[in-house]
Amino acid sequence: YLDLALGYFALIVTFAFVRAVPVEMDYGLLFTVLAGAISFGFWIAYLQLFLHEGAHFNFAPDRGQSDFLCNILVAWMIGTSVQQYRITHFQHHRALGKINDSESTYFSSLNLSFLIKALFGVRVMEVLRSRTELEAKAKRVDRGTWVRPMGLLAHIAIVTISFFSRELLFCAAWVLGTVMFFPLFGALRQLLEHRDPSADPCVDYNEHDHGAYTRVFGPGIFASVFGAAGFNRHLLHHWEPQVSYTNLHEMEAYLLKTELASVIEQRRSTYLKTFLSLFRFT
Repeated sequence: YLDLALGYFALIVTFAFVRAVPVEMDYGLLFTVLAGAISFGFWIAYLQLFLHEGAHFNFAPDRGQSDFLCNILVAWMIGTSVQQYRITHFQHHRALGKINDSESTYFSSLNLSFLIKALFGVRVMEVLRSRTELEAKAKRVDRGTWVRPMGLLAHIAIVTISFFSRELLFCAAWVLGTVMFFPLFGALRQLLEHRDPSADPCVDYNEHDHGAYTRVFGPGIFASVFGAAGFNRHLLHHWEPQVSYTNLHEMEAYLLKTELASVIEQRRSTYLKTFLSLFRFT
């Protein structure tokens, strides 16, 4: 809950920054909106990583209470429910590296086209279409259907109140951060976690299995924020999905004393190093 509080505090700080920057400076309006949008997008992406913790019932000892808390504290922002997300995410665990993986952003090469598609919503539409199809096939009753209208109304309220309060810079930064930069950070993070360095950019991994590949990014400050909720130790999560992210550092310390230490070290990297090694201009 302290980690969640950090995310919401960062959103408040961003709001204060957007209000405080003097717009009289050259390019002040553009700078303020862009910087605010990037920050809003980053911290919304940070908060949404805890939806993953909720998918594994780790918000509270009682599963029903865990789902309720996750929906109230996290899921509302993207208009989904943890129950819906769980269907998609568990398929990811079952089919990691296969053509029927439900979280398949890493099937794409990291290039300018990928970044543009992620920034301008193309990748979001692909993900929504895939998740809708998977949820329809699952034929499960979603006990969190109230989350979607709640999230929509919350975003409408934020935009409407800020507009009529003449907080136009905040309004623009929030919309751009939510619609553009949040999806960009989310897509980029998943690709960096699972894209095999030997993957062929000419191969369509929707038709051919990519193969399972997951990295460990370590406990650094940036890795712990960009890869919050245990995503910075994502390899360990895929080995033992039931372990809460709050215990992954203990799990890693134990495994480094076993024969698995060499595997962990082979997969250890940083987000920047991985980005630079995978990025291609075309």
